[in-house]
Amino acid sequence: MKRWQIIVLLAAMLLILISCGLKFYRELEPDFAAIAYLESKGYRSVRITGNLPEGRGCDPDDAYRFTFDAIPAEGKKRVNGWVCGGGEWYQEK
Repeated sequence: MKRWQIIVLLAAMLLILISCGLKFYRELEPDFAAIAYLESKGYRSVRITGNLPEGRGCDPDDAYRFTFDAIPAEGKKRVNGWVCGGGEWYQEK
């Protein structure tokens, strides 16, 4: 392969990697926001464990519904709960 072909190939691979990275981040952005919200409420070691089905504890207009487990500020034992949100996050139990 010629040098310019290698450079074009490497540039194309770099663009593909950047595109995939941005897509991956956009998919996980709500998870990161939910974790940040729960940590602001005093939870530690927060893990998002799944998606909550529509109509199960959250408002119908909530864009995101997650189940989580975490350690509360006043405890040492993990608790389970759910968090709902869209524009604003709020914890539902």
